[in-house]
Amino acid sequence: MHERYVRGMDGRENALARRHIISAMLYAAEHQDELLRACATVEGDIASANAAIRKAFDVDVIQADAILTMQVRRFTPEAIQQLRVELSDVEAVLSP
Repeated sequence: MHERYVRGMDGRENALARRHIISAMLYAAEHQDELLRACATVEGDIASANAAIRKAFDVDVIQADAILTMQVRRFTPEAIQQLRVELSDVEAVLSP
């Protein structure tokens, strides 16, 4: 997942980066209507869609990019549950 972002990081940094991305993807998946509204109002290119998502979800460029690259199958209930489990696993790694 977004290897350019996590390449060269140690285990904790990698987990923090994964949590950063997964939390945004999970939020978007749980708020599909809001995501579609934000994207439907865009006039322009991918950069415009990225900006609309950043504004709608108060996320950064990396998180918005992760949301934009999500496939439709990520919005199924099972896939959303998998994101929750993955986020929980990452949180467990980060816990002292």
